[in-house]
Amino acid sequence: MFTTGDRPKGEHIKDVLTTLVLESRDGSLLPSERALAERFGVARMTVRGAMEELRSRGLVRRVSGRGTFVQHPTLTHSEIFRSFSDDMRNRGMTPGSRSYRARTRPAPRDIAAKLGIEPGAPIHAIERVRTADGIPMALERTNLSADRYPRLLSVMGRDESLYDVLARVFNVRLESAEQTVSIARLSPAEAKRLEVPEYDPAFLIERVAVDNMGNVVEFGRSLYRGDRYAIQMHVSRPSEA
Repeated sequence: MFTTGDRPKGEHIKDVLTTLVLESRDGSLLPSERALAERFGVARMTVRGAMEELRSRGLVRRVSGRGTFVQHPTLTHSEIFRSFSDDMRNRGMTPGSRSYRARTRPAPRDIAAKLGIEPGAPIHAIERVRTADGIPMALERTNLSADRYPRLLSVMGRDESLYDVLARVFNVRLESAEQTVSIARLSPAEAKRLEVPEYDPAFLIERVAVDNMGNVVEFGRSLYRGDRYAIQMHVSRPSEA
């Protein structure tokens, strides 16, 4: 069996192909099985097995007579209220973060109104790029009352779920949220952090999260990549009188 270090050659090929797919543009044509087999020095069946796993994960699609193409998955942002970390884990993906920035500052008037506190009261402002399997998915900006959660920034790690920390340290149980979704264009700085072209469309999601006691816990404005997300909503007709 071909190996790379202590790993089977097939596992190494899957890792290389996964990286290639995730770094390629959606719809890109991948090299043929024969070309990949020659490149890696393995049988075509080994390459075919790696490609089949990528296909089962929804990362590539095969078109008869044309070849295999990159297919970036579209994630559905549903009505179910859960944290980013829980959402990604439920999809079989590993959540993470980059560019973590956190500070305590006076609350601007608009954010204070959302949190139900006085303007100028201290708030924790947390900003980070959320990732799934290492790929940037959203630029998350959120705000919480520093008076209510005084130790938050000292106990929260870069990759941790905010909601998990609130539950574990402050015994807070998030119950519901009001969300507003609109379309925004990413600034050059935002696009660079999300690794997409400048001025790409994104979903701007504003969220006010409430705990089981009816207290406002969090107000955030997050940008979700438009090429990776679709918004799902439940709608119904009004009942007739």
